[in-house]
Amino acid sequence: MVELTTKRKRVRPEIVIVCLLLLLPVGLATYCFLPQYYAFSAPGEIVSVQKLGVSGSVNFTYVRQGFTSNRYERWSTERAFPEAYFEPASSSIKESFTTIKDTGGGLRDETIRNAITSAEEEADHEASGDEFELRLEKLIEESTDYYGDSLGLMLAIGLVEEAHGEDFSHEGQYIIAGTGTMESDHTVGSVGGIRDKLRTAENAGVDYFFLPKDKEHFYYEGLSNEEEAELVVEELNLKLKVVPVETMEDALGFLRNLK
Repeated sequence: MVELTTKRKRVRPEIVIVCLLLLLPVGLATYCFLPQYYAFSAPGEIVSVQKLGVSGSVNFTYVRQGFTSNRYERWSTERAFPEAYFEPASSSIKESFTTIKDTGGGLRDETIRNAITSAEEEADHEASGDEFELRLEKLIEESTDYYGDSLGLMLAIGLVEEAHGEDFSHEGQYIIAGTGTMESDHTVGSVGGIRDKLRTAENAGVDYFFLPKDKEHFYYEGLSNEEEAELVVEELNLKLKVVPVETMEDALGFLRNLK
């Protein structure tokens, strides 16, 4: 009989270590950059209408919205905006946001036009066609950093302040902000992002925050702006005073009665 023996080749430990070290960054990169989509929303800032070239004292609010494509982008966004809220999304989120921005630009321009017209009608002063178009063009140019029509109400109020030489803040005694569209009939339309806009206003020390009074005529799914605001104020124990208004005139009446 003959005994057969085989010699097992040993793997050198240093080769195993090198392979593991090479696989570690590959695995980490795969984990971090593997496609995984989220939409996010976070508090932003209040913006004075003066930044748009209007001699008023009131402010509109904007929130930060966007999307992340992987875990690394989400981690970076969370670091930048600790109060951000994330929701899972599909890979079509990028196209959706592009559409929202394109549509939002048109809505913004329309509400600016309505704000100018409403303020002129309130002041009983109608600018010439050239003056109107020049003002419209200037306001659109100054507001290109924002999309959507939620600045309409506060812009209209600021234009009224400018037309009458009024100061609804009483030389800075009050910080006044708000959100809502401005329609051609002076009504205030519903908007999105109420929760984060209220958090933005609270963080900025706002005293009075205007928003649409839409509980009775909200035509979309979910809570109206007015109902959502009531819940958020109670949930977060906000100190600011929410002022729901149906029209620009409602807001002006409230502001002109501030002592």
